[in-house]
Amino acid sequence: MKAVFPINYNLEFEPDFKKFTFIGKEKISIMISKPTNKIVLHAAELEIKQCKIFWNGIEIKPKIRLDEKTEELTLAFSRRISGKAVLSIDFIGQLNDKLVGFYRSKYKYKGKERHLATTQFEAADARRAFPCWDEPEAKATFDVSLLVDRHHTAISNMPIISKKIEDQKILYKFDTTPVMSTYLLYLAVGEFESISTKSGKTLIRVITTHGKKQQGKLSLEFTKQFLSYFEKYFKIAYPLPKLDMIAIPDFASGAMENWGAITFRETILLYDPKTSSTETKQHIAEVIAHEIAHQWFGNLVTMKWWNDLWLNESFATFMATKAVDALYPEWDFWDQFLISEMTGGLSLDSLKSSHPIDVPVKSPADVRQIFDEISYNKGGCVLMMLENFIGDDNFRKGLYGYLKKHEYANATTEDLWNSLGSISKQPVRQMMNTWVRQVGYPVIEAKTKDSKLRLSQSRFLLENNGKAKQGNWIIPLSVRTGDKVTTKLMKRPITIPYKEDWFKVNDGQKGFYRVKYDKDSLYALAKQVEEKTISNVDRWSIHHDLFALCISNQISFREYLDGVRHYEDEDDYVVLSDIISSLNFFYILLSKEEFWDEIKKFNLDFFNKVFAKLGWDPANEEKSTSALLRAQVISSLGRLEDQDIVTEARSRFANLSKTGKLNPDLRGPIYSVIAWTGDSSTYQKMLGLYRKAQTQEEMVRLLSSLANFQDRKLLSKTLSFTLTKEVRTQNLFQPIARMVTNPQGKELVLPWIKQNWKGIVSRFGVGNPLLNRIIGSVSIESDFAKEKEIKNFFAKHHVPGTEMKLAQTLERIRINARLVQSIRKEFS
Repeated sequence: MKAVFPINYNLEFEPDFKKFTFIGKEKISIMISKPTNKIVLHAAELEIKQCKIFWNGIEIKPKIRLDEKTEELTLAFSRRISGKAVLSIDFIGQLNDKLVGFYRSKYKYKGKERHLATTQFEAADARRAFPCWDEPEAKATFDVSLLVDRHHTAISNMPIISKKIEDQKILYKFDTTPVMSTYLLYLAVGEFESISTKSGKTLIRVITTHGKKQQGKLSLEFTKQFLSYFEKYFKIAYPLPKLDMIAIPDFASGAMENWGAITFRETILLYDPKTSSTETKQHIAEVIAHEIAHQWFGNLVTMKWWNDLWLNESFATFMATKAVDALYPEWDFWDQFLISEMTGGLSLDSLKSSHPIDVPVKSPADVRQIFDEISYNKGGCVLMMLENFIGDDNFRKGLYGYLKKHEYANATTEDLWNSLGSISKQPVRQMMNTWVRQVGYPVIEAKTKDSKLRLSQSRFLLENNGKAKQGNWIIPLSVRTGDKVTTKLMKRPITIPYKEDWFKVNDGQKGFYRVKYDKDSLYALAKQVEEKTISNVDRWSIHHDLFALCISNQISFREYLDGVRHYEDEDDYVVLSDIISSLNFFYILLSKEEFWDEIKKFNLDFFNKVFAKLGWDPANEEKSTSALLRAQVISSLGRLEDQDIVTEARSRFANLSKTGKLNPDLRGPIYSVIAWTGDSSTYQKMLGLYRKAQTQEEMVRLLSSLANFQDRKLLSKTLSFTLTKEVRTQNLFQPIARMVTNPQGKELVLPWIKQNWKGIVSRFGVGNPLLNRIIGSVSIESDFAKEKEIKNFFAKHHVPGTEMKLAQTLERIRINARLVQSIRKEFS
């Protein structure tokens, strides 16, 4: 336990929307466990106006030192003090435009520009709003007051308990929060409207800026459903009297789980039936479920330190899928989990520059780097593997015991393993520590000889030059042979009797590992793929592993394409989506090669077979995943300049101009196709549509399409446009992500980043997660010279908190460069 820790924060804020500043006052009730003459808190970008401490009936004024580098406020006293005390600090801060701390967001209503103030404190940005102990374990209660202009309203974690007029302003006071970490505190001031409902005694509201509340109806229903689901699943009531879901116009992350006041990007909370797609609807459901799961995992029980971030994020990822699948089984959400979570987790963790789930964290910059596919995706996947190993019932009972034991407190990964192991009587700690404490994952090599199946493991790496650390995992193994499934806990090479014509390792893809089959075994599996005698999930995993083996140069590109030919009669969304994504990757990667037309023809033939089964318009009662697949394949065929697709897309786009009507699921792909084959006149049309768009979802679609043109002058124009005030900082990455997948545009991105880096960093601010996305965008490069150029540039333009992403980007470029060299040799 630390010598000084907080018990309660009494906070008052007064924002000024003319100067974009705020005045703050706080009284912190503290406990000093042993005599000291120094107290150190966290504070950043604050001006301390006054500070004093009340102790044993006397007032003491300390000497103050604010260190900008360490973000620490040191208070030195002339005497040693201990026991209970109250620390009083007055300060001034900035309502910044960097999307962190206490910041401002801009929007228009009835033609006028307006502002609101909101907060984003995770991971370590509460210190930008008030001096505090800005660490997860320093839990305290909070009493919040907000003094605001009369036309504004205020929001915080708890309900309002009083409103009082003071000097032409209104003072809002909120009820005392439960014991919680600083990063979960929430403040908002602005002009809001809302719709509401109740779940039991809990008031649920969807809060928006004016004119948008009706777009919150779907989210209101989702919130009620998922809150009820989690209360029943965890068998612990949601502990706060209200739950607000707040749509923020400017927001760096997707959403944030502030206790009782969850914030979202507008695109992830607002739904317009006329223009919102099936993908948007499902994404809204998944993110709402994710954030509500955090009210237990993260808020009620919080990790002790950021090395255990996965206890928050992996559980929310896993539980969200469980909740959505339970309430909307027709969406096949566990199948989609393979695309949304397992793909990203396997991809990042196949790099030498990956990191363990349980990773050392020393500074705020370290924390910001691990909000990635390891803490979310891989963690969610190993939880699925663990649940499958110990059983649903044991898993649920173990979670209940963990939550009850540590509620309103902090916990570690070991605490979770103890609970799950105690209930299941299985070696949970021993097995799971091999998955969370070491980097990477295994590939199981499967060979058959003399009616025996021999299985061995090694670390899977895309760049395996023998220099990376190897590993050994305790693997909950499953092997299907016909109708029989054999399960074992694999620690070292094993042998299984084998009499059937075929076998499939990792049945149902519950395990977080890859499989490499010998040629005969793979050929036997290919027949099962063609005849669909194995599940769609197993067909997915066979292709997914083939693609990875090709990228890592363990099989040739032609062997990979031969493997894809066995899927020509495939009709499942998850399988086809994976194949389409992989073929598109090769299409972009090989766009400069002499044999590119051969790749293009292969893709055209495969995609057209898929499209022939779908058509342009939805069939009666088709699955929602068909809409997702249709959009993907139309976009892909448009980029291949399939004339039938281009002609129909132009016709439907022209009809949109006349009637304003277009199937929401087709808007994105049609904009993509129109841009790909468009000229400067088309560009101006799409720019006009962007400026008139009524929803953020529509704006993002159109902004992304501006990166799809083939004229480099137009693409340069798009890059310049992204840095104007017409593009929100949160959306700046969207056209960049699209442009790097455009053969005509990908070479423009790196020079643009280098030329504008100073302005990009200034606009985002150090610590903004969007900076890492910009760096990661150039990972599609496939030239060793480019890798050196990027490395040299960022060595001279280093930004703290980007080191890990830079290393991963450089590694991917080397992997791509070696792959292209290998494929060139094949085709020569």
